[in-house]
Amino acid sequence: MQILAATPPASDCVPSTSTLSTLTAGAAHVSFLALSQAPLHGSLGLSWVHTCDVHILEHFSPFPPLLSPCPIVGHATMHRKATSTPSAGTAGVSSVAHETMQVTMRTVKAGGMTVESFASRFNMSYDRARYYIHTGGVAKRRGPAPFFSAAEEALLAECIINNATIGRGLSQEVVCRVCAEYLADLSAERQAAARKLFGGTLKPGRSWVKCFLSRHPELRRYRAGTREEGRARNGRPEVVASWFSILTLLYRDYRVTSPRQVWHMDETHVQAQTSAMSGREGILGGVGMVKPEIILPAFASGAGACTAVFCVSAAGVVAPHCIVVDGQTPGHAYVSETEADGSRTEQALSSYLNDGAVVWRRSPPGFDKAVFDVCASTFATFARSYFPDEDKILSLDGAKVHLSTTGLLTLLKARVHVVVEPSKMSHILQALDNPSAFGRYQPRVRRRVREIALECREAGRPFNTPELMRCIARAASEALTVDALTTAFRRVGMWPLDPTVVSTAELSKGADATVQDVDLAKLTQRLMPRVRKDMSRPVVVNGTLSTAGRGTVLTAPEIMAALDETAAAKVAAKALKQANKRAHDQRADERKIKDAAAAKVKRAKVEAKEAETRGVAWVDIGSEASHEAGCRLRMMGLALPVAAKTRRRLAAARLRVPPVSPRVLWRVVASEAVRVGGQRQM
Repeated sequence: MQILAATPPASDCVPSTSTLSTLTAGAAHVSFLALSQAPLHGSLGLSWVHTCDVHILEHFSPFPPLLSPCPIVGHATMHRKATSTPSAGTAGVSSVAHETMQVTMRTVKAGGMTVESFASRFNMSYDRARYYIHTGGVAKRRGPAPFFSAAEEALLAECIINNATIGRGLSQEVVCRVCAEYLADLSAERQAAARKLFGGTLKPGRSWVKCFLSRHPELRRYRAGTREEGRARNGRPEVVASWFSILTLLYRDYRVTSPRQVWHMDETHVQAQTSAMSGREGILGGVGMVKPEIILPAFASGAGACTAVFCVSAAGVVAPHCIVVDGQTPGHAYVSETEADGSRTEQALSSYLNDGAVVWRRSPPGFDKAVFDVCASTFATFARSYFPDEDKILSLDGAKVHLSTTGLLTLLKARVHVVVEPSKMSHILQALDNPSAFGRYQPRVRRRVREIALECREAGRPFNTPELMRCIARAASEALTVDALTTAFRRVGMWPLDPTVVSTAELSKGADATVQDVDLAKLTQRLMPRVRKDMSRPVVVNGTLSTAGRGTVLTAPEIMAALDETAAAKVAAKALKQANKRAHDQRADERKIKDAAAAKVKRAKVEAKEAETRGVAWVDIGSEASHEAGCRLRMMGLALPVAAKTRRRLAAARLRVPPVSPRVLWRVVASEAVRVGGQRQM
């Protein structure tokens, strides 16, 4: 998450307890509630804040001569960076400092000092120093404020710095929301202007924040972690001491008086094929070979990689191994072997390991809660037969795959109490994860894999899973000896219980601040009352049990109940997600059916309309064709007019021609008949 805070210089300092308490008390006056209570647009509210807070911290940390005094900001943890740049103006720099910078700038222009030296002296970046020298240090105002006044923005920047200083850093969204809450208490005119500027809402957007940061160079973005993560990373002495406090309390509660009662479980991955291919084997050859190479055998399916789980005690006893190999069907792993007579027999891969070992199939050959349940059942069976009347302490790392209530309950029934180590501390607190345990095992298993791979090459057979099991068994028997395991537990201080074996150099490795000399034994004793309450108190973060900076007893009733609740919540969330998906799919199917029906109706309407249009067009075409044909026939004299038309013509002729006597009419007809008869004879 990104927050806004002041830009620290290279010389940060760690605050003391008194300074932090004073800072917290002073910062209470500059809360964001003041944005809605104090008159920010006037000078009265600002002068009250300055007067109240400057005197609180003035006597604790005097200001540097070249930096301007700013109330509360940065006196406990960081100093303010000089902001005397042309883009930011010189309002935050005193007159004496400005004169000093002007004199030094003239020295730079004369060639007596470099720009880098100028930037380093006045604690500014190279770009700002160069720009300052280029413009001659002319003071300019910080860009136009689009809505808020300069006093309001100054108070907002001050509040952002104060909250970041006391561990309450504000993100960009929170700053925008605070501005919206402040605007909601202003007048209607200011709210109308804000809505007009911010797109109809009172909440500013990212562009406003970007411009705000450009006007205030004392602010910058940070990608900050949580306080708990910082404590887990930097508070290593306290974390280590709390771990030994838990072990002391468990040893006392369950009467752990022998090293055979202290156990540790851890897993490691074996890359057989990678080890054989990347490992460089020494060979003998003639002089002049440029790049000698060797041929490796083929690796059978399931023999390329596996996960080995080991459980060892402080007395040097190794519990039955639990190996996870590649296999599609979960279950115990078997291998088929062909005898000399051609018959095939099935043999369990666990027969190549120590007594009681288990080889489990899983694809890919990794670790999950189901595999942890198998390993827990295997160790519980061993624990019931190995001093069954004694309670045993089993330490694990805080991986999520170990948070299975089924496996933990199986171990608890066998009187095995499980405790997880603080996260990110395995290199210091785990017995198997040190040079005396896995530091001896892993080189041996890689060397053994290369040796057997060469044997398989000479014999002309592939590297099968039984060969991998032989490599693991041989390497474990050679590396995990009694002396090696007792040394491993002694180096991490688990048995005998000794917090002083952890050196300050190990505690300082990877920390932001170097750990000074600390008495871990005394700190362990003082933390016991608090650890007694915390070791069985579950802390759930993002739906899973958190072990950041603290050890936890997994077999405690409160922890088991919390694990059940988180598992039930995950199952319920998964079921709800599946139900929502099914409902979404059902709605999608119904929508598809409805859309298909609507499309069918629409298509039927379109087809009917097209059919109607085609019918009308055919009628028009037919009538036009028949009319054109009749006209052509009449023009050729091959067709007479229709009867109705003839009747209409006769009626019209009667109306136009006056009536004549039949005698005259007969004379006309006779003369016409004679004329026609004469034409035919010719």
